Amino acid sequence: MEENAGNKSLKLMVKNWKAGYLSQVDNAGGNEYLVKDFWEEIEENILPFVENDGFARWAFQQVKDLETLIQEIESNRLSIEMIITESK
Repeated sequence: MEENAGNKSLKLMVKNWKAGYLSQVDNAGGNEYLVKDFWEEIEENILPFVENDGFARWAFQQVKDLETLIQEIESNRLSIEMIITESK
């Protein structure tokens, strides 16, 4: 199944938002609001315009991934620098 150009653009937007939220993580903790804000941004600005359930599942997985990455950063198992290096 080929992905349409609109979904590709939306996925790129979500990935960019995710990177932006990751850049705001405080190693000391208290970052739960970032996950909540990321989901709300997707829910308000993207999901109303997408009819594909697969995209909604993918977007939710991005939120869960952000949550996991934040937990790993807070527990010092992962650093922002490691994430940036891996994504290049």
